[in-house]
This record gives sequence, C-alpha cells and structure tokens, in this order.
Amino acid sequence: MIVRAAFLKGLLVATGGLDIWEPPDPELPSSPPTPAPLQPPPGNSIVRVQLADGTIETLDVEKYLYGVVPLESPPSWPVAALQAQAIVARTYVLQKRTLSRPFDVLASDADQRYGGVAAEHPASSAAVDATRGQTLAYLGGPASVFYSSCCGGHSADADELWGRAGLPYLRGVDDPYCTASPDYRWQRSLPLDRARAALADRLTGPPVDAVLDDPDDSGRPRTVTFHADGGVALALSVSDVRRRFGAETVRSLWLREIDFDRTQAVPLVVIEGSGRGHGVGLCQWGARGMALNGAGAAAILAHFFPGTAVTGG
Repeated sequence: MIVRAAFLKGLLVATGGLDIWEPPDPELPSSPPTPAPLQPPPGNSIVRVQLADGTIETLDVEKYLYGVVPLESPPSWPVAALQAQAIVARTYVLQKRTLSRPFDVLASDADQRYGGVAAEHPASSAAVDATRGQTLAYLGGPASVFYSSCCGGHSADADELWGRAGLPYLRGVDDPYCTASPDYRWQRSLPLDRARAALADRLTGPPVDAVLDDPDDSGRPRTVTFHADGGVALALSVSDVRRRFGAETVRSLWLREIDFDRTQAVPLVVIEGSGRGHGVGLCQWGARGMALNGAGAAAILAHFFPGTAVTGG
C-alpha cells in the first residue's frame, strides 16, 4: 500500500519524479515513430494502475492524477508549479497506456507515485482541474516527458544519459531556479570496506583514489576511474557507480568529487554531487523556483522542454 507522502506530515520536501536510470521504455525515438501495433485500452480517459501489492486499479486519468500530483509536488508549492506537474504527469500516463500488459503504469517511482484517495489534497486537485485535458506536444504530436526532483543547476541530456539519439526538447538547459532544493548540493559517505566490496569483481585491492572523467556539456562526468595500489585502474560509468554504491549514496549522476578520508576510525569514501534523480526534463524544484518568480505553467514547461507547447483542455 502506498503511504502518505512526507509533506503530509509537515515536511516540504519533493519526493522526486521518475527514478529512471536505464534507457526508458518505450525508447526515445531518433526519427518519426512508426505506427505502434498496440493500441491503448478502450476509453480515452481510463488508466490501469498496478499497486504495490500487485492489484490493479482502473480509474479515470484525471482521478488518477488527483493521487499523483500531491506525491510528486508538495501541495504547499506555488499553483503554477503544481499545474506544470499535472500537465507533465498527464502527458506521461497517456503515453504509457497499452494492451501489451494488464496494467499501464506502476504506482511507484518506476512510473509515477500514486497514493489514491489518501494522498489527495485540495490544492493539487485544483491544479489537475485547472489543466484538465492539457498535455505537452511537439510538432503536433505527444511529447515524451520525464522529470525528477532536482537537476542541480542544469538539466541532463537524454542522449547522454540513455545513450541514444534524443529529442531536441530533452537536451539539457540551464536551471538557476532549483537552488532551494536540499539536494542542490549534497555529500554522502560510505565505509571504504563497503566501497572495496562493491568494486571487488573488477578491482583488485582497495581503491586509493578516484578521478571524474569525460564531462558532458552540463559538467556531469561520464566515467569514474578508480585506482588501487600498484597502478591498477578501473573505469566505470557513473550509472554503474550508482548501482554499486546505492542510490541513497549516489543521489544523482552529477558527481563533483570523490575523496578518501582515512583520518576516521572507519576510513570513508566521501562523494559530493548535485541534484536528485536522473535530471532529464522537468526539474521539480526548478519549477517551484520559476513559479515563485512569477512564471506560469506554460512558461515553466517551455523552459524545460524547449520547442514544445501545451495543448488540449
């Protein structure tokens, strides 16, 4: 069962968006897509949600969004940020409808968090109602949308993250609006012995230092090279480092420094980075910052998805 979000207990902390680190499904098209053989289930406004216990709930898309938006953007956030979240969440779920499986979306960060009636909030529901039927489009067709909690100051390029030809509106953009996020800059540490164990299948001996290599246009390193005694080196993608060290330790793919602190009783690997989540598309904390500066939902979405437009409603 989905529990109430932390903000419902008084904390103003965004829960994050889609926790996608591997290539998403469906794949980002590199050219105009061919007609899909599968069609969405009957009904233009019905979505099937698989809950944590495996049961499937079938409901209207707008009702579904009542239980999604408050878990993705705290209801205390500005109205425009909530409306932008509603439009992106609606766009996402409508594209996920398919007959290839008995459900369309999971009620988790693998798709979008959904908490049912227990998570609903008047402010979030008002944002859903105000944007009813609105989605994000590109060149007359539906846009492929993604979002995460905080991009750290520059959103990520989908091509860089997922290793395929991306779409023009999923390339990274500057974002000076998410500095209030608690994850705008972060530091985490783990015991050196744990780091050694996580690398043991590829690196002989304990790591003695790490170098961040091959930055992309946003500054995100593509690889981390660990060195062990005797000059042995191991180069890993940042995604691989995250898998090995854990998502709570490596909170985003924007690493800024990895140090080794051997002055402690238990030697540590100290990792510093920016942002929370994959960083592609909408930055939820950036949307909040833009809204506080007076931007409307359409302007927020145009910034993070350049070239797209809000349609419908």
